[in-house]
Amino acid sequence: MRAIVPDSIAARTMIVLLVGLTLSHIASTWVLSNDRHDAVFEASERLCADRVAVMARLIDKTSSQDRGRLIDDSNSSLLAISLSDRPKVGDGHFDTDDLPRMQAALQPYFGAVEHKRLHVTHHRTSSSSEHSGIWHRLLNGFPEDRIMEVSFQLSDGGWANFELAMARTASLWSPHAILSTLVMMVAVLVFGAWATGWIARPLAAFAGAAGRLGRDVAAPPLPEDGPREVRHAVAAFNEMQGRIRRFVEDRTQMLAAISHDLRSPITRVRLRTEVLPPGEGRDKMLADLDEMAAMVASTLDFARQDATDEPTQAIDLAATLQAICDNAVDMGLAAEFDWSGRLVCTCRPLAIKRALANLVENGCRFGGQVAVHAGHHGSGIKVVIEDQGPGIPEGELERVFAPFFRIETSRNRKTGGIGLGLSVARTIIRAHGGDVSLENRKEGGLRVTVTLPQGTAS
Repeated sequence: MRAIVPDSIAARTMIVLLVGLTLSHIASTWVLSNDRHDAVFEASERLCADRVAVMARLIDKTSSQDRGRLIDDSNSSLLAISLSDRPKVGDGHFDTDDLPRMQAALQPYFGAVEHKRLHVTHHRTSSSSEHSGIWHRLLNGFPEDRIMEVSFQLSDGGWANFELAMARTASLWSPHAILSTLVMMVAVLVFGAWATGWIARPLAAFAGAAGRLGRDVAAPPLPEDGPREVRHAVAAFNEMQGRIRRFVEDRTQMLAAISHDLRSPITRVRLRTEVLPPGEGRDKMLADLDEMAAMVASTLDFARQDATDEPTQAIDLAATLQAICDNAVDMGLAAEFDWSGRLVCTCRPLAIKRALANLVENGCRFGGQVAVHAGHHGSGIKVVIEDQGPGIPEGELERVFAPFFRIETSRNRKTGGIGLGLSVARTIIRAHGGDVSLENRKEGGLRVTVTLPQGTAS
């Protein structure tokens, strides 16, 4: 069912309008057609009754020698008259609905007419052969001719038999009804397309703003226009965006302030430790102080980077990856980039470079050799970084993105960093609307996959 029903609000609204109004139009056409059919049929019955009454009066007043000539002159494609000794309509063929109407039409000429002198019935005949084509039958609603048969006993005891073609009524599937339905459907499609677009346009803008909020919390607020419900939703969204922006700014400023203030006491403790007598305890204290200073410096650098309002611009991401790998090689690390042409990406260049450099350097330090692949993926860009290391336990693949988390718990800087590299990389990439994921390779090593969505790639 989901594969059949469209996914957009505008398309679903169009279907509801089209189906609902079409069914309503067909139902109303059917009701009007039935009413018209009944009215035409009743009028046709009255007309037939009057014609039978007039012709029966003329035949009854005409001499038997002249009746044949009168009947021949009166017969036509709509009326057939014949005389007989017995009624052509049998005794058991009374149409109880038409009999009173026929009696009422004959009464002014013959007075009260008994049932035994008057037999009335209806029957239908199929369409003529020239009208039996399927397209004609579809357009004309499978028409059938209705014939009224009346047998009336004259004053001399003979019977006058009448066959009258009744007026044909237009059916529901007449050309006019089909044309009316098609015109209504076209009008619904044209007006519905404009109306649904007008209604859905503020919602589309609202959805776009929600997507931008995930990449840039400092994005400009939405204009509060559109229907009342949309204006209320936009106002609530703008207020939420402002609160999130203030929360992030307050958190960043607090983190920067704490990191900055910690540098002074750490420096004082280091100076006091250095004057202690040499020994193993002194060396361990200095190592701990060095680690604390490095953590504070990394945290302060992270906070400053997060607070930097770097403008976005289009860059060649392939060239950036090549420069990152070259810098890693210059530092004595093993990294190579599989070049696949230009990859133009709109981003914050320094932030993206830092995120990718963290991932490449992490792979080199913990996985030995690193191979970097990049290329277009759908409408975005995909970067894959593979190393030759031992990988990461499955239960730790998500935890390694937590700030200050390290799989190697000794905190020895020779065996690892502070634990902010992956956290910083994911924060930057997600701020651009992308994501980063880790998985262990079957042949050994770790695979890091970075994706940038359509909004940032071109």
